[in-house]
Amino acid sequence: MTSRERVKGIVSAIDRISEMEGKLASYLLVLATLQICLELLLRYVFRMPTIWGLEVSVYLCGVTYIMSGAYADRYDVHIRVDIFYSRWSKRTKAIVDLIFTDSLFLLFAVILVWHGGLWFMESWTENITSGTQWDPAIWPMRFLLLLGSFFLLLSCFSRIIKDLLTVFSGNRVAKL
Repeated sequence: MTSRERVKGIVSAIDRISEMEGKLASYLLVLATLQICLELLLRYVFRMPTIWGLEVSVYLCGVTYIMSGAYADRYDVHIRVDIFYSRWSKRTKAIVDLIFTDSLFLLFAVILVWHGGLWFMESWTENITSGTQWDPAIWPMRFLLLLGSFFLLLSCFSRIIKDLLTVFSGNRVAKL
């Protein structure tokens, strides 16, 4: 097995993780939708609102948001202003992505993982709760934020490798 094949195997594994994570996030979005509908039904039809409904909705939607980042990156569907970008060759796009997009993406993902880890450890060690009437422990949400940030960082590595392969081979490596 050549080193290029090993690298492609690593990228493929990261892409599979992003794919599974995205599918899980889509199921969580369905769960969040059902939970919001249930809360609306309980609140406005039966006049029996829950003390946990809004908070669970926020947590589920937040987890869906953070866990969808790697999936969106895997399919290159993040929003971009491409006045010039769409006219460039694949190799030029990869070079520009490496210099600007990938470097900023890597910086953002590293900071997100670092601070997400600090935030999680703080909530875990100090047993921080939400401070609401329901008052659940906040560490599970912060752990999922850290996990989603880590998957986003992995996705960033995959993107960088794909762009490097494109720069050196001239062919865009979208799906391995």
